[in-house]
Amino acid sequence: MFRFSKKDSIEYLESGALNSCDFLVHAFCTRWSGVSEGHFASLNFSVREGDGSDRIRKNWGIVASAFNLRADQFFVVHQVHGDRILIVDDANISVLKDQSHQCDAIVTDLSGLAIGIKTADCVPVFLADREKRIIGVVHAGWRGTALNIAAKTVTAFAETFFSRSADMVAVIGPAIGPCCYEVDETVFSAVAGDGSWKSAFNPCGKKGKWMLDLPSANRGQLIQAGIPAENVFSADICTSCRKDIFFSHRGEAGKTGRQINFMMLKENRSV
Repeated sequence: MFRFSKKDSIEYLESGALNSCDFLVHAFCTRWSGVSEGHFASLNFSVREGDGSDRIRKNWGIVASAFNLRADQFFVVHQVHGDRILIVDDANISVLKDQSHQCDAIVTDLSGLAIGIKTADCVPVFLADREKRIIGVVHAGWRGTALNIAAKTVTAFAETFFSRSADMVAVIGPAIGPCCYEVDETVFSAVAGDGSWKSAFNPCGKKGKWMLDLPSANRGQLIQAGIPAENVFSADICTSCRKDIFFSHRGEAGKTGRQINFMMLKENRSV
């Protein structure tokens, strides 16, 4: 259900489930074909780790050109590992585009707006209401997962746009897998909580340590939020194992960049 594709020089992962939604464009971009160097080689989209803003600006231009977009069509936020969800619609877009927003999910019904999140091990979740044609992107690290951000975003679809979870499809992109994500008691207590997601942890042979299956925990939350299990898809690609394709904060000891994952409602979609 997933495959690697290429537009111009940009290689990216795409989901068959989302490709069947002819009203949207999406991509889980890889780390390659940009101009950043060293630890950030080469398609990095985050200045916070020390890369030059000029290089990042050029990287935006490269991706925009590959997908026949303008760089100013991309809409990203300042991710803070919380559970705040930003709704972008006709009423607020003119104000929102001129501000920086601290949140970890974006939901919109606007066409021509490429909403994106940056990742380097955290879970990127794409959501689409196939009937009402609403899309959302979610950034879920262990803190966001502990706060149930994926499920809360499903709720935001319902509360804001009256979406039915049965009409939604969810796609979990490349993220660190249970093979590589060793965590401590702090993470175990936060994510396992009342025991609901204890099944996402496996012992690793070290006292006070577990291996966390972060994509699985988010899959469970999406299903619990009402999305049918058959409508939830996971790439099952570990970013730490595949540092040759994706940035990995854990796999590269924090010295790395961030790839972009984005969705956009097509501007010429029928109503």
